[in-house]
Amino acid sequence: MLGAQAVADWQFFQRKIPEAHMHPTSSPWATRCLVVLLWLGSCTLAVAQSTGGRILGRVADQTGAVLAGVNITLLNEATGVNRTTQTNSSGDYTFLEVQPGSYTLSFEQKGFKTNVRRSITVEVNGVVTLNMSMAVGETKETVEVTSEAPLVDTTSTQLGAVVNQQAIANLPLNARDTYALLQLQPGVQSQIGSDLFYGSDKPGVVSVNGGRGRSNNYSVNGGDGNDQFANLPVVQPSPDSIQEFRVITNTFDAEYGRNSGAVVNVVTKSGTNSLHGDVYEYFRNKVLNARGYFDTVKPDLKQNQFGATLGGPIKKDRSFFFGSYEGRRIIQGISSDTVTVPTDQERLGEFSAGSQFAGTLSTQTVADILTARNWTGTPCTTAIANLGGSAPTAGMAWARIFPTNVIPRDCQDPVSLALLQQYVPHANVTDSSGSLTLFQAVPNGDNNADQFTLRLDHRISDRQQLNAYYYFTNHKEFDPFAKFESGGANLPGFGANTNERFQQWNLTHTWTLNNTTVNEARFTYFREGQLTFLHPQHTFLVT
Repeated sequence: MLGAQAVADWQFFQRKIPEAHMHPTSSPWATRCLVVLLWLGSCTLAVAQSTGGRILGRVADQTGAVLAGVNITLLNEATGVNRTTQTNSSGDYTFLEVQPGSYTLSFEQKGFKTNVRRSITVEVNGVVTLNMSMAVGETKETVEVTSEAPLVDTTSTQLGAVVNQQAIANLPLNARDTYALLQLQPGVQSQIGSDLFYGSDKPGVVSVNGGRGRSNNYSVNGGDGNDQFANLPVVQPSPDSIQEFRVITNTFDAEYGRNSGAVVNVVTKSGTNSLHGDVYEYFRNKVLNARGYFDTVKPDLKQNQFGATLGGPIKKDRSFFFGSYEGRRIIQGISSDTVTVPTDQERLGEFSAGSQFAGTLSTQTVADILTARNWTGTPCTTAIANLGGSAPTAGMAWARIFPTNVIPRDCQDPVSLALLQQYVPHANVTDSSGSLTLFQAVPNGDNNADQFTLRLDHRISDRQQLNAYYYFTNHKEFDPFAKFESGGANLPGFGANTNERFQQWNLTHTWTLNNTTVNEARFTYFREGQLTFLHPQHTFLVT
């Protein structure tokens, strides 16, 4: 299967604070939106989400009287980028579309001391309410405010939580699957390996509040991160490149839609004014692993995950970059189902230990079948004679084709014997009666991948911000047992190769029009290619 999709969306956000006046959209804006909508008619649309948070509050003096016209500066402590606003007539202020990070707020008003509040953490889609009380004094006097902002968001009914960078870095992650941390939230349960639907073995597949694993919606930096075939999470940046992500499990805001399950909104790291990065390697093997209950041997495991990140300034306080690479090389034993195979005696035509044959031949008699083979050996000819030649009626059941339940050697097809010897393994597991009739194997499979990401952030002006993001993953997997979707079998030697490639381009322009209105335009192009084909490991064909 090979597919590609272009996804684009134009978002126009209007946030209203108490007693703030909203200005109607002007005619040029209406014209531009109409042009964009007509252009988007030729694309596949997907609901995208904003990643920014909000900081809001009310400023008053020490008597409780609200203060209008207070100058407020919001400074990103990592990048040095700042934004400004003023309180309205009700003393209220709002910063919209604040990118996740740590910030400093400064409050200045003539006749009052300057208040500074540092280390304000804004989470993805989070809301920080910070009210400020200003004391009379000289503006040059600075008051450091150390009180904590409220931990409970009283402005939204959404249910969910944020998994921050500290949790991603410190909590154990099997195979470095960041989305496994979704299970820390109430009502979230993994569906990996459940075989409930195609793709349920993919990393990050979870059920939220009893919903299907396909019902969730994943976005990365606001762009679509879902597989267009099965609606599963396929854009999965390396944990070292993720800043944080929010999972919303119920009562979504109006900007979310399309899916009935949870919303997972991922934000990747951006560069700062200081150059920073890391290099890492994670290795696992089978030494400390336990043998599976049904496995005859301990599966092999050689797992290497390695990579590096680098971020920093292109131009201080204005342009930044952050890039990452991660490679994965895994050799792992894959357990097969327990299957019934012919015993060593049955391979020789000896079926006397089994039950008597009884069956209905729908189109031919046994004698017709044996005669058609043109076998002339004495035992085979005798078997035909014992059946009465061609006298038996087609469709009748015969309990004793061969009186001793032993097929003579000259009645056995040499081609079938060669196929049996080459492709069907000998039994190695006993059944419930103690007979050696079952087979199970743990051959090795390969799971390799390479991932590259790059994020660019540019401050156009105090009111405009441009962000670009590129994601690329090339994944190659060999499964020694071709599953049903490939038409294969559960015996070794009939494997399947899967090649996957996922790419996402994401460009976002954020424009703060005024203190209450933000326009965000985002273009996302997502492309995926998937190809699965049978790959038998046998070196020759039987003729």
